[in-house]
Amino acid sequence: MLVVRPKISKTIVKGTLLILIFSIFLNVSKIENFIVFLLISFSLLLFYSLLKYLNYYEIGETYIVVHNLLSTKRIEYSEIEDGFLSQGLLARKFNCGSIYIVLKGRKGVEILKDIPEPEKIEEVIKRRIT
Repeated sequence: MLVVRPKISKTIVKGTLLILIFSIFLNVSKIENFIVFLLISFSLLLFYSLLKYLNYYEIGETYIVVHNLLSTKRIEYSEIEDGFLSQGLLARKFNCGSIYIVLKGRKGVEILKDIPEPEKIEEVIKRRIT
C-alpha cells in the first residue's frame, strides 16, 4: 500500500503570489494596517495549507481510500471507469498534479489533489483498473 499526501509547497507559493498581487492594490495609509493585513492573510494561508495537508490517499492493491478531514471514501478499482492527470504550469514546476478518477455508472469524479510525482501514481492506478 502506498500512502500519498498533497504537496502544499505549491499552495503556499500560489497563495503568497495572490497576497502580493492584492497588496499592490491596497490603499494603506498606515504601515500598521498593512502589517495586520499580511498577518491575517498569511495566517489564513497557513491554516488552509494545514487543512490540505491533513488529507491523504491510500493506493492499495484493490482499492483507493481518500481520507478527508471529515470523511473517508473507499473506491474499489472495479468501480473506476477511467483516470487522467491534470497539471498546470506551477504544478509541473513543483512536480505535482491532480489525478481525476472517473467512476462507473454516473457516480461522479473523485480528485486526488496535488499529488507528488503524479505520473507514477497515475500509472499505478491505470495498471490496476485494466
